[in-house]
Amino acid sequence: MKRIVSNAIVVLFALWFFQNGVRPEKKADFHYDDFAHLPVKYEGRKKPIDTLARNMLTILSGKQSVRTQAGRRSAVEWFLDAVSGRPEAFDYQVVRIENLDVLTNLGLEERKGFRYSYNELLPSLGRIDSAYRAAYAKENRDRDLYDRQIIKLGNKLYTFQNVLGSFEDPSAAPQEQLLATAQRYMQLENYSLPLAIPPTSGNSRWRPLMSVLLASHPAMQGISGHTVSVDPLGIHMGVMLAAYRDGNAAVFNQQLDQYSQTLRSENPAALEKISFEVFYNRLGAFMKSAQLYLLVFVLSAFGWLFRKDGMLAAALTLMIVAFVPHTFAIVARSFLSGYPPVTNLYSSAIFIGWGAVLAAIVLELGFRKKAAGIGNLVGGIAGFSTLLIAHFLAGDGDTMQQMRAVLDTRFWLATHVITITLGYVATFVAGTIGFFYIVSGLFTRRLDEETEDGMYRMMYGTTCFALLLSFVGTVLGGLWADDSWGRFWGWDPKENGALLIVIWNAIMLHAKYGMMVKHRGFAVMAVFGNIVTAWSWFGVNQLSVGLHSYGFTDSATFALAVFVVVQFAICIAGLTPFRRWKSGATQ
Repeated sequence: MKRIVSNAIVVLFALWFFQNGVRPEKKADFHYDDFAHLPVKYEGRKKPIDTLARNMLTILSGKQSVRTQAGRRSAVEWFLDAVSGRPEAFDYQVVRIENLDVLTNLGLEERKGFRYSYNELLPSLGRIDSAYRAAYAKENRDRDLYDRQIIKLGNKLYTFQNVLGSFEDPSAAPQEQLLATAQRYMQLENYSLPLAIPPTSGNSRWRPLMSVLLASHPAMQGISGHTVSVDPLGIHMGVMLAAYRDGNAAVFNQQLDQYSQTLRSENPAALEKISFEVFYNRLGAFMKSAQLYLLVFVLSAFGWLFRKDGMLAAALTLMIVAFVPHTFAIVARSFLSGYPPVTNLYSSAIFIGWGAVLAAIVLELGFRKKAAGIGNLVGGIAGFSTLLIAHFLAGDGDTMQQMRAVLDTRFWLATHVITITLGYVATFVAGTIGFFYIVSGLFTRRLDEETEDGMYRMMYGTTCFALLLSFVGTVLGGLWADDSWGRFWGWDPKENGALLIVIWNAIMLHAKYGMMVKHRGFAVMAVFGNIVTAWSWFGVNQLSVGLHSYGFTDSATFALAVFVVVQFAICIAGLTPFRRWKSGATQ
């Protein structure tokens, strides 16, 4: 019977996971899918236009599709509308502004979703620019909430404007303004722009479309010794966007086909990994796995509380099933980026979740007699919460961006970073078990002697691994620092955070061996380890000081504070007298 249930779960999962397929629905007019597969180079990385469109829309609105009066449009459709200059594109409500002070100063009314169109912001662009410059001129510690929000809005708009400028067609400008247009393009090229035209036989580097079209403009002949340079890819792209703006699907599709054929013959290397990345984008494995992990947690909670072995078995099967696409997506990211799995805060979140789920599966299989269901609970909540964190961290755009020079070393990324991250994983797993130990003991009668002993053994074993991995990872970090900066240790905030994890895990084991704490005390200490690890993972980055301050993000500050408060409250709750516990715990 259990095997039938497990097989049914796998089949239902496959049907749900691949619902609507990973290919877009066929459209009779414009070939959006082929356009999405065109390569572009941006922020130091080659990627498909599909990725660029999704990242841009995520930066502006926090979503990957746009709701319009005519219906929902995908990121690629929105991107084409915008870069081709369709007037309706600038009426789409895609710019998210949540701060009420900013809305008031811009003369905008609060609305559901807090999203506004570019045309609504157009009259206030000068005011936004002035406020942005004033806020940017301040020291970071002197900026208030309004300053940070206006900088955030300004960055969104400047990024959007630069992308539009990169795809601009100079033929739309009057001839007498062509020289001024050329000068503006030269200034734009000082910024980070999407480079949509790959190298060909007549062009040795990636270039923005605007520069290619300007170089081939007949009116540029003779200006400052300029000679007309015709790039077939640029011509095809320019005609393609003009046809799209005019609603001419036949010409758009024809130019798109010719562009693709020319690129395949001139520079086939530009298309490497492009189709796979589009597949990866459309699969959406992380968010789907997150939803399954949440279901695992719910099933496990009911199964554990009411001692339903069938529900626990189903939850374990579902967790393993969700773990497969989670693993595939991490491997896919490494393949696409060319780096080991952990390179930034986003990738650390998905890797910590992956490691926690793997540990949970091992614990569930190893403690099925003494503490069945605890591994499921840990894996479900850890997988869901870390992938949810990663989802919010993805709001800054591309999560596979080029590494900084000091970090761009695959050896240390594959040794120090992975080892220290696995130390985070083990500490969090022990703390999560401690969390469930205290909650179940206080509020349920489920924490019997056998279950308590099993949970304690889980905490103790993972803490031992946490100490080993965090210590080795910290030493490897010192070796990397010596290799990069010429010193092994400098009391940098990130280094201190890593050392705190090592010290706290050592204190826990010392307290256990010295009989200073028993089961309950060890659980309380394990929960406090969550605070220590969260500080090392996110907190030190919020200080925005030191050589390791690579991952500052405003969105993490509030969430980190809430997490710390909750964990500290559980620690206090764990110290309440046993007579107030509902379970019959005696240790």
